[in-house]
Amino acid sequence: MAKVTAKWAGQKVRFDIESASGHSAAIDEPPVFGDDSAMRPTELLLGALGGCTGLNAVLLLKKFKQPVKSMEVEVEGEQDKEWPRAFNKIDVTFHIGWDGKYDKDLVEKALDMACNRYCPIHATLSHGTKIEHHHKDA
Repeated sequence: MAKVTAKWAGQKVRFDIESASGHSAAIDEPPVFGDDSAMRPTELLLGALGGCTGLNAVLLLKKFKQPVKSMEVEVEGEQDKEWPRAFNKIDVTFHIGWDGKYDKDLVEKALDMACNRYCPIHATLSHGTKIEHHHKDA
């Protein structure tokens, strides 16, 4: 089971996030609620989707012997106007640099597989997941 802990930093709304694998990230909000010292939680969610689909795309393109030289994954999310301001549409665009000729069909296959077969973030967001919450006194 994957696990992270988001710990309040003690000022305004900044949280430091620690993963079970020993890595960290931070989130914050702009003023007046926060100090704008880190990404928004919504940006981190979009970043997780871009990173997950991107790393799978690179692995698959290499497996399919395509001459990928560079990749940027741009993820744009459209949010509802009303709270909780859920995302109602997310668009993922792969900007790929090449080092030679590539097979367009294999590239499309790799990108489709990266998104729809191998990325757990994409699967979670596109299919929905039951989320429960609990409370424990510290």
